[in-house]
Amino acid sequence: QLFKSPWFLLDFSLVCVGIIALVVAPILGQGRLGGIEFEKVLVVRGLRLLRLARALRMVGHFKVIWRLVYGILTAGHTMLSVTCLVALWLFIFGCVAVEIITKDMDLRSNPETQSIVQHAFGTLPRSILTLLQFVTMDSIADVYFPLIMAKPWLLIYFMPILLFFSVALMNLVTAVLVEHALEYAAHEAEAERLKTKSKIKAALPALLEIFHRLDTDESGCITREEIAHVPLDMLPPKLLETVSVDSMTDLFELLDVDGGGTLTQNEFVEGLLNLVLLDVPIWTIQTLKLLRLIRGITLQIGDDVKHLKHGALGNALGNAPGWA
Repeated sequence: QLFKSPWFLLDFSLVCVGIIALVVAPILGQGRLGGIEFEKVLVVRGLRLLRLARALRMVGHFKVIWRLVYGILTAGHTMLSVTCLVALWLFIFGCVAVEIITKDMDLRSNPETQSIVQHAFGTLPRSILTLLQFVTMDSIADVYFPLIMAKPWLLIYFMPILLFFSVALMNLVTAVLVEHALEYAAHEAEAERLKTKSKIKAALPALLEIFHRLDTDESGCITREEIAHVPLDMLPPKLLETVSVDSMTDLFELLDVDGGGTLTQNEFVEGLLNLVLLDVPIWTIQTLKLLRLIRGITLQIGDDVKHLKHGALGNALGNAPGWA
């Protein structure tokens, strides 16, 4: 399984390079291999800094950096496919350029295009390197403009190159990279959700135990009197770090949003879970509960208005003349 991990393969290759440069080469008495000094090869050890970027993903402020690095690392297959496709198209268009530009005697004899044909399209490799400029949009006007002015029909040749390399292909590559980034963000969000779910599952028994210890009369609700003399040490330490409360009574006031004077098991556990695990601000919890309470009251008022309306309509019909 280790050899399937890209991080292990990276470390293994860097260690091999280091052993060859620092141990094998001095023993053999050779400091160069193929005209390259081993000390220069050791520069690739700087790739281990990628591990630093990987570790920084645990810090909230550096998650964006890791997403960029991960997007580059996971785009290898995409970039390889794009490279092969670009190389194939460059070879095809390079062969066409040799036939229609290099061998064109009018362009070779024209003073304005003679130098372009000789230096840019003189051979097949030169033609491919010249067309590579269309991929990067590197001073391509100096190449195609004089040729098109001399031979307008060459627009049919250069237009597909411009549309494919400069516009369509690069935009497609960007779209694929963005798609990979969105997929990684979705996987990361799912992993975070599962992590939070496991935390809630682990913390739920402890919170239920705290609730039952506070509910001295076993009524299923905690009152202000039951919680008033309980020390704060009973609560989880992370809760005390999240919420600044001086006593259990202050915590009761925070959780008792509707002002009923009691806390049910669901209200107590849900409020503590939101504060401890979900890092939800207390005012957000209070606002949501108040909105829920207002919605319930609004629905109750609507039902009461319906009953009053039906009762008033029945009384009106009963008191109408001729109603029997």
